[in-house]
Amino acid sequence: MVRQVRVRRNVLALLLLCAGGLWLLRAHLETHPDALFLGLSSGALYGVGRWWALRRRIARRNRRFERNKIFVHALTWGEGLLAAVAYNPLLLLPLGGLGAAGLLLALRAASWGAIAAASFGLAAMGVLAGCVIGYEKRHGPLYYQYRSEAWSGAEGLLYQEGRVVEPLLPAGKVSLQGALWNAVSLSGEPIAAGERVEVLAVERLTLYVDRLPPEENNA
Repeated sequence: MVRQVRVRRNVLALLLLCAGGLWLLRAHLETHPDALFLGLSSGALYGVGRWWALRRRIARRNRRFERNKIFVHALTWGEGLLAAVAYNPLLLLPLGGLGAAGLLLALRAASWGAIAAASFGLAAMGVLAGCVIGYEKRHGPLYYQYRSEAWSGAEGLLYQEGRVVEPLLPAGKVSLQGALWNAVSLSGEPIAAGERVEVLAVERLTLYVDRLPPEENNA
């Protein structure tokens, strides 16, 4: 499974899926205008609420590298499926077949619920997409990032904080978790001994780090 997922990509993919479902149901929209209205209005409210909740969880806004992260243990089931397909496109065949079968059943039923669900998803993802795109224009790309605390090996060192022992010019030494590591300043700027840094990448036994913001370095 991928470690990082672009929020905008997932939202737009779900938006297109919902729009396609509603387009296929277009012949029945006049029969169920109440379902369409209820779906669109409740979906728009949900989209606003979802963005409000996500925005509160955005971390690392003050970082130079690896900014704008929403740390998660797992994505929602729908987003998880999209991430799995992005990682292994062959999964699109069985998942697409199941989705098509479900859609055909809904179309045959032409149910009130199918129209309400499709319009709800369209409005919710439309509002959410607008909010995400607006945020990214001001602050840069926004990502879901899997939490690294439980990762094994080198990945478990990501975002961990250490202290410079030998100045990084740009290479030097960093003390992290009681061990001494070779480290390189990711920006190429020198980092003095005693400054606190965080790990942003690991290559073999070398850490690529950046200094913490001043308000955190002096903590």
